Amino acid sequence: MFLSASLPYIAAVLLGLLSPKSLAFTAGHYSKLRTPSTSAPAAVGIFHFGNSAHSRILSWAHINPSCDDSEEFSAPKLSGNGHAHSRRSMLHTASMSFAGTVSSGPLAAFLRSLGDEPEAGGCKSRANRNVANAMGLVRFPCPPGTLMNTYHLIRAGESGYEANDVLITNPLFLTNREDALTDLGIIQVEEACNEMMSKGMNPSVVKYSLAAKCIDTVNIMATNMMIGRNRIVPEFTFMDQRQAGLWDGKPLSTTEPAMFALDATEAGKEGLDGRPPANEDGTANETLYDQVVRLRQLMSILETQYSGDEIVLVFPDGGSPALLSCLIAGIPLNKCHALNFAPGEIRFNVNMENSLKLLDEKISSPEYNDAVTMGNEQLVALRTAPVEEEEKNFVDPSPSATAETVAIKPSKQSELAKALASDGQKEIPGSPDFFSFGALGAAGS
Repeated sequence: MFLSASLPYIAAVLLGLLSPKSLAFTAGHYSKLRTPSTSAPAAVGIFHFGNSAHSRILSWAHINPSCDDSEEFSAPKLSGNGHAHSRRSMLHTASMSFAGTVSSGPLAAFLRSLGDEPEAGGCKSRANRNVANAMGLVRFPCPPGTLMNTYHLIRAGESGYEANDVLITNPLFLTNREDALTDLGIIQVEEACNEMMSKGMNPSVVKYSLAAKCIDTVNIMATNMMIGRNRIVPEFTFMDQRQAGLWDGKPLSTTEPAMFALDATEAGKEGLDGRPPANEDGTANETLYDQVVRLRQLMSILETQYSGDEIVLVFPDGGSPALLSCLIAGIPLNKCHALNFAPGEIRFNVNMENSLKLLDEKISSPEYNDAVTMGNEQLVALRTAPVEEEEKNFVDPSPSATAETVAIKPSKQSELAKALASDGQKEIPGSPDFFSFGALGAAGS
């Protein structure tokens, strides 16, 4: 059937190449073809496309040798709308029709079967089963050759909140300048820049969270590594750290190990469980899986927007890049804190192989096991703490704060703001000045 359907096209192409005059391709009414005077008859090819492959007709007529430039030739009438075309147009149409025939039918099925490489047991590979392999939503884990870009992950340097031992996870407060880099944080980022330059790195994209310490980090990278501002791209949501709910604002040194223990014992391989207690001030209480959703969106955007690039991701905390490493490598998420990043730490070419190798080193390290052991004790203390203790105000972690300056708990700020406004006061003492010192103010400083 394929050969019988294709022979008219092949014949038309060959005859069109041999004919010295223009060929007329028509599928319709009487068509008029002007031809220059000649002493020899010229062949005129007429295609007719019917409703089936068997109704294609190829016929030929001869032009009167005595006709001149003004004379016309009448082609036989065929069904259709009838148009006269040059030999180039006819060849183009015939080749397109021929290509359509090749791309479907028995021959196409045979050609596709040549590309199917069965695995052991006679089953086709997963890549061959997925006919549509377009770039889009990233699916974890990511075996070698899956990701189109090279990813380097870095945690921002030490911030003011971290230096004052306060865990702040609400995105509203992360843009506050009290979360900017400390002097030690600046040194940590500069050392990371020197490490990147020693490896000859010149990232084509630097993606960063809008936390103040991340903005400071990319500003230092841009200055020290001569990275153009067109390559520094902010991320507004998907790189936010996991929010701690009611534990937000508590001491970092004890609360972070407690969350390590919570995830190690309750989160499960997919991170669906292990949720901190809820809060009433707008700070979400998230599981690891809540953060997985954001990281999947982040990677899907990067894999769709870029290809073959070196991308540096600047995270505000150590848990987010560790979680992303586990997702890429297929590591159970309840082990993600073994890969936690220290302030200012950078890891190059994060992929499945490197992450699995690093996990073997970190999972049995005394530092991680000691943190989980202490975290189990702190987790019990946090869960058994009286409600009154949870409602106490936390001390302002800003370096400029004095012992008398106390920040109002975020859940109580709205009520107090109304009271102060009625007294003619416009500011809450110690509250974050978001609009003056937020992301735009940090970027301009």
